[in-house]
This record gives sequence, C-alpha cells and structure tokens, in this order.
Amino acid sequence: MNYYKALKWLPVLLLVLFVSCGKKEPQIINFEFQKYENPTPRYRIEYPKGWTITTYPGKIRLLSSQDAYDKFAVPTSKGAIGALILITVTKDTLGGDLQKLYDEVLAVDKDKETIEKYEEVTDTKVGDKPAKRVYYRLKYDKETIKKVEKYLVVTDTLDYVIELISFNEMFESYKPAIQKLISTFEFPKKLEKGQEDPANKPSETFSTYNNPNYSLDYPDNFNIKTTKKGETGSTATFSGYRLDCTFVVDVFPSQNLSVEKVFEQNKGNYKGAGGQKETSINGLKVIYLNYVGAPNIGSRAYFIVKGDKVYRMTLNWFKPQEADYISPFEKMASSFKAK
Repeated sequence: MNYYKALKWLPVLLLVLFVSCGKKEPQIINFEFQKYENPTPRYRIEYPKGWTITTYPGKIRLLSSQDAYDKFAVPTSKGAIGALILITVTKDTLGGDLQKLYDEVLAVDKDKETIEKYEEVTDTKVGDKPAKRVYYRLKYDKETIKKVEKYLVVTDTLDYVIELISFNEMFESYKPAIQKLISTFEFPKKLEKGQEDPANKPSETFSTYNNPNYSLDYPDNFNIKTTKKGETGSTATFSGYRLDCTFVVDVFPSQNLSVEKVFEQNKGNYKGAGGQKETSINGLKVIYLNYVGAPNIGSRAYFIVKGDKVYRMTLNWFKPQEADYISPFEKMASSFKAK
C-alpha cells in the first residue's frame, strides 16, 4: 500500500526537483565601497571598489569589469555578465516636474527598445530627494534577458537619471551596488546669490599626469594642453575654470649647465622678481622666484635640472583667489618627479 502511494506522488516530486534545479539562484557578491566626487556638477557617490569609471560630458559610466563590456555592446554574445551603472545629468527644461521627466525618459526607452515586461513606476528617494523608480526587461533570446532599473530625480536646475543594467539572474546580484549608491547620493549644495560654485575651484581630488620626461599630480577638474617645441622641448599647461590661473611645465635642453647657471641665464626675463629661493623636490635641487605677471596676477617660476633637461614650472594665479589656487599649485609642484 505504501509502495503505491509513493509511486502516486513520484511525478510531483520529480517536477518539483526539475523546476528547482532549472532555476538559477543569484550569485552573492560581497561589495566593498569607495567614494567618488564628480567635478561638475559636484555630486558625491559611493560605488563598488574595483569598478572602472569613465567620464563623459554630463555622464559617468561605472562598469563592474572590462570583461563585461562586450555583453552590453552585443547582448546576445557569450561574454561575461557584469553590471553597468550610468549617471546622466542634464539641464532641467521641464520646469522641475518629475512626472514629465518620467514620461520623457520612458517614451525614449520604448522608442529605441522592445520592452518585454514593464513594471509600473514607484515613488522612492535618491539621497534626500524624492525620486521615481522604473524597471523593465528586454528579452533578446531564451538565454538573454537584459534588466534595467532607473531612478529619476529633478532638482532646482538639473535632472538626474541613474540606471543599473545587467542580465538574467545576475541583475539581483548587483542590486546592492545601486541601492548603496542611491542611498548615499549627495547632491550639489545650493548656492546663495553671489556665492561662487565650489566646482569652479581646483578639485581636492588629484589625478596623476605621466609622460616620458616627468610625472606630477594635478586637480582632476583641470584640463591639460600639451605642445612640442623642437625635437626635445615640450610644454604642458594645466588649467581649470579660470583661464588666468595656470600651471605650466616647460622642458628644454640643459646644454650641460647646472641649475644655478640656468637660473642666472633666465632670471632677467622676470619683471619685478623677488629674491631667489632654494628648496628640493623629490631629491632634486630647485631654485625659484616670485615675480610680477599681468595685472592682478601672481606668478612664480621653479627651475630644476636633471641630466640633459631643464624643467621649468610656472605658476600663475588670480590674486583675489590666491587662497583657492596657491595650495593646490604648490601641491602640484611638490609632486613633480623628473625621469
């Protein structure tokens, strides 16, 4: 009797086992997070360590790994499955209406992609701001389902679209990354009338510039313009929001002269120069002077000799904003390493 009862329930048991074995469970990923401050607009986020950040005008891209890029370019490829987070910031043209932003974003998505399943919009928060969340998925084939979750925010003058994209069950594995990002998102502080945007000042976050002759650290919201001079000379100009505040590195032949001789030959070119001063930077002797540049501009020139090359660093800053520029410029100079 018990034998026949067992046979009766055997198909059900096999079906349960088949379904449970066929369903893939999301992989558990233990994330560690690090902070990132965007130069302009000046928002702050926390994102997973090891992810790569690529910046574009008005947008940043966070990619879990370079190996995963092919899957986003060609979803049906057999490449590794990772995650992509995009943060897009645009000037608000919708009168600060969050619902209008949602309608606009969804219309664009529906126009360019075939949405297989769409989940109704829900109200949520990003940082301390009200937001709307939308989720949908796109089925390319039976093995490839792209899943997209977007968070939409409207501030006084800017619209934010934050999105997580991944595939299949791995989408759930990467959800903690977007949840951490939106819960810790810090928007730019609103400026009072007449107050200068902090993003216009040199960033406190530095990057490293490298070329065959030297390296140095510089604020990551600075632009770099390089030019060659003859066969062995070169100039690199680092500048930010104010174009009258520059850090310039010139490289030219030393002609076997010492740093003292080079300085003596060049000091007559600087009007209103003060007395020479000496220091050392990364083990090399440095002679420098302050001088009078253009009206309302403070200037300084450093001279270094290593091997057959002279390295001259020229600093120019707007005097009313000396407190904003002199410290980062001196940090740049102290990081200089001749090769």
